Amino acid sequence: MGKNRNDRLQVIVIEDELANRVKRFFISKKLIVFSLLFSVVFTLSVTVYAVFITYKSNRYYSTSTKELKELRSKVAQLEKENANLRSRVASLEQEKEETIEELARRIEIIDSIMKRVGIEVSQTEGEGGLALPLDKLLEKESSGVNFSDVIPGIDYLIENFKTTPLGYPTYGRITSDFGLRRNPVTGRLEFHLGVDIADKWGTPVRAPADGVVIKAGWCGLMGKCLEIRHNRDIVTYYGHLAKLLVKKGDRVERGQIIGLMGNSGRSTGPHLHYTIKFRNRIMNPHDFMEVLANAKEERVRKHRRNQEHLSRRFKN
Repeated sequence: MGKNRNDRLQVIVIEDELANRVKRFFISKKLIVFSLLFSVVFTLSVTVYAVFITYKSNRYYSTSTKELKELRSKVAQLEKENANLRSRVASLEQEKEETIEELARRIEIIDSIMKRVGIEVSQTEGEGGLALPLDKLLEKESSGVNFSDVIPGIDYLIENFKTTPLGYPTYGRITSDFGLRRNPVTGRLEFHLGVDIADKWGTPVRAPADGVVIKAGWCGLMGKCLEIRHNRDIVTYYGHLAKLLVKKGDRVERGQIIGLMGNSGRSTGPHLHYTIKFRNRIMNPHDFMEVLANAKEERVRKHRRNQEHLSRRFKN
């Protein structure tokens, strides 16, 4: 049973017109339709795939661009933070150098004060006095010592040291000590509220510490007198002076001549009456006067030990 001619397409191919050679082909309409449909579907598939690939590429490019921008932003932020850190490190280095300079200045102040009261800065073999404490401080830098925290403490010590009366206010011999005594004028037993230091008339009397003169004038039996407040706790008193060289309100420094020894008031001869008050309590001046004397004695003993040590080394 043959196929229906309406289901086929006839294709005639003339190979040679003169020879009358003709070829005929029959193609199924269904095959043509199928081929067309396949072509359409294939074309659509390729188009969809191409659109999908393009979309993915664009999306990837967009994402990559966004990530690149974020990375650039992070890099810029890190560079900024790095610059800030470098600036901070430079600032800390500058602060450290300034702090070390401040420490050196304060050590010089301490050295100056010690020399003014008669104590030399101790030295170690092969090293200078000022360099030694500064070197020791620098060695502690790696152990977490904060120099800026040290300075206020040093300032406090310097201020207290500058305003603490140390040593003798004048030259001479002690003729009457602190405590019970028989009054040289009346002969009565009394409690002497200071020490009497006697020497020739006009001997200089010096301030034993920095302070402010709060009284300067005539004080009855004490004659010409001075009173100096050194800090909120300590006041010193000087009696029987021949001449006052400062007035009330003057600021004085340790070692400054404030008056001349005399015998004004009730006195048996030229001398200085010296009293120290601590928080309004009368103190034994020897507790302050002998500090430097003991320090000097210790320095002398140390010097002698060093000399003996060197002598033994040379002998050997």
